[in-house]
Amino acid sequence: MKIATFNIQNIFHRHSDLVEMEHEKKSEIWREEFETLLFRENCSAKDFIRMRELANLLGFHKAPFQEQLSMQNIDGNLHIKSPGKVMETKATYLTDWNGWTKLKSVPISKKAIKNKAKVIIDVNPDIILLQQVENRQSLIQFHDVFFNGNENSSYNEIMHIQGNDGIGLGMGILLKRGYHIKSIKSYSNERDTIGNMLFNSDFQQYKIKTPKNGTVVLLSCQLADENASIDLRKRQAEKVSEVYTNLMLKGYKNIIVVGTLNAPSYSDSISPIMESGILDIIKHNSFSVMSDSGTDASYFRMGAYRMGVNIMQKDYLLASPNLYKDLKKCGMNRKGMWPLKKPEWVTYDTVENEKDAASDHPLLWAEFKLEDSIQLYKKSA
Repeated sequence: MKIATFNIQNIFHRHSDLVEMEHEKKSEIWREEFETLLFRENCSAKDFIRMRELANLLGFHKAPFQEQLSMQNIDGNLHIKSPGKVMETKATYLTDWNGWTKLKSVPISKKAIKNKAKVIIDVNPDIILLQQVENRQSLIQFHDVFFNGNENSSYNEIMHIQGNDGIGLGMGILLKRGYHIKSIKSYSNERDTIGNMLFNSDFQQYKIKTPKNGTVVLLSCQLADENASIDLRKRQAEKVSEVYTNLMLKGYKNIIVVGTLNAPSYSDSISPIMESGILDIIKHNSFSVMSDSGTDASYFRMGAYRMGVNIMQKDYLLASPNLYKDLKKCGMNRKGMWPLKKPEWVTYDTVENEKDAASDHPLLWAEFKLEDSIQLYKKSA
């Protein structure tokens, strides 16, 4: 049984507020790189190409993101205009209205969408849990376009639950034939001591029936990010730990916690989870990921996944002790991530710049010594 988790950062469209926030975070990195290249004495042809890319990213050569949709009545026609597209629908002369409306989302590039699928297909998990999925229809369409035509990669059950954020950061799960969702529980209605929603995104629990009628419990969560308070993240982590501990006390032995915890493993804000007895797959001897290039391959950055994998750990796949002892192999796919700055790693050929990236997050996967749906059904056929 192979399980994976991936913060996909939306599939087809992303809320404009998130796009603007991410641009602000990355612009400082881009600025530093641009200045370094600008003052380099002997720039190569590759350096000049990169400087042009950075100039575009920093807005030197193009207009800023247009987040308004303009509408105008011209001779009885309602003209709706957005960047790169004009549509017309009939209106009466009585509706002589001109104005604008704020766009809520930004389309994700076709290359990025294909790279999102490529990351998942390369790992080919039996069960994959996704964070930051805008809606169920997008998840179904994504599956139908990229996975449905191949028996080995197709998923039989697809589920999406929207959380508390209101900007398309819901969670999804896809299961191959033989695995079945027995029950789902969302903790989106959990409240803190003063009555506010505890989870600004969500925390969800899935009980999964395996092909041989076993049960695996999956806990998927996204904790508060760096823009929220550390105290809020810790209170969220305490709830995740409480649910995990209660499941263990009830006799469930096969439990997995996945998701974006938004803090390195040593952080006090997620200590309730990390100290609950659950184990991180990146500590397993079989953990596999291509190392950073050059001297960074032997470097261990504070808060990174491990030596030679020098990206800050925010995403986790944690297994209960009973499952951890049955862990065959595990790893990370970050070939769909664009390295914003040193260190660098090997990416897909289709990831040529930032906008082609599948996500800013890696995909984590783990294979356990439990039944495999596709192989099991092929043997019994």
